[in-house]
Amino acid sequence: MVRIVTRSALVVLVAEAEPLVAHHRFLHDPMAARGVPAHVTVLHPFRAVVDVATAHTVENLAAEIASFRATFATVGRFPGEVVYLSPEPLEHFKQMTQTFVEAFPDCPPYGGAIPDPHPHLTVGSQVNETTADFLERAMTAGLPISTHVERLTLLVEDDDGMWSIRTSWALRDATNE
Repeated sequence: MVRIVTRSALVVLVAEAEPLVAHHRFLHDPMAARGVPAHVTVLHPFRAVVDVATAHTVENLAAEIASFRATFATVGRFPGEVVYLSPEPLEHFKQMTQTFVEAFPDCPPYGGAIPDPHPHLTVGSQVNETTADFLERAMTAGLPISTHVERLTLLVEDDDGMWSIRTSWALRDATNE
C-alpha cells in the first residue's frame, strides 16, 4: 500500500534525550506513540509535498547553519500542562526557525498560531497538574543532557497519522571554527 504524506515537519532530533524521556513521552505525549522521536521543532507544519526543489532549498539553507552544542538543563511548562525540556542556546534554535520561515513564508510556525515559538522538547502534553509535577521532578533528576546539533531532519506524517523520518540534511561543520 502506498502511504500518502499529509504533513511534514523540520526538526532537530535529540537521540541523547531518549533514555530519559522515551517512556514518559510514550505515556504522556501522543506524538511519541505516532512515531515522533524526541526532537526540537524548527518548523511545523512544513509542506505536505517536499519536492526536489524544496529539498534542495532546505539542503542549501541547512549547509549555511553552523553546527553547535546544545544543552537541556531545565524543565519548563506551557499553559495546558505541557511539560518540556528547554534547549540552550535558545537563540540558535530560534534563528533556525527564522531562517526557514523567511525561506518558506507559506509555512508559518504552527500554522500561524504561534508566530514566535519557544523551542522545546515536549515530554508531556495536556497532562494534569499532578502528572506535570511528576514529570518535572523526573526530568530534572536526569538533566543536564548535551548534544551536538549537526543535522536537520524531515519528519513526515502518512495518511494513517503515523510519522517517520524521511531524510536529513547536514548543518555546516563548525567544529574547527
